[in-house]
Amino acid sequence: MAVACPPLSALRSSEQQMANSYNRTRVVYFRVSEVEFQQLRDLCQRSGVRNMSDLARSAIELLAHHNGNSFEHEVRERLRQLERSLDQIRAAISTGQV
Repeated sequence: MAVACPPLSALRSSEQQMANSYNRTRVVYFRVSEVEFQQLRDLCQRSGVRNMSDLARSAIELLAHHNGNSFEHEVRERLRQLERSLDQIRAAISTGQV
């Protein structure tokens, strides 16, 4: 059962929400504790999401799009940045700039 949350801001356009709601025919259930339920409801209100179904759907979409490959790519890019920074520090030390 979806619990309605007061909207603070629209995450999706109302037209898109209406179009998507007509296409949804499958239901997914999961249980949460009372504390988790309150945390989700608070998050729903802070995020401006219309209900917990939209919140869960958005979170799942984010997880699906943020797979392991993008994480690896991000880590490798940060390592490259660190290597460049270390090279710049070494060059500054060797020329007496530091």
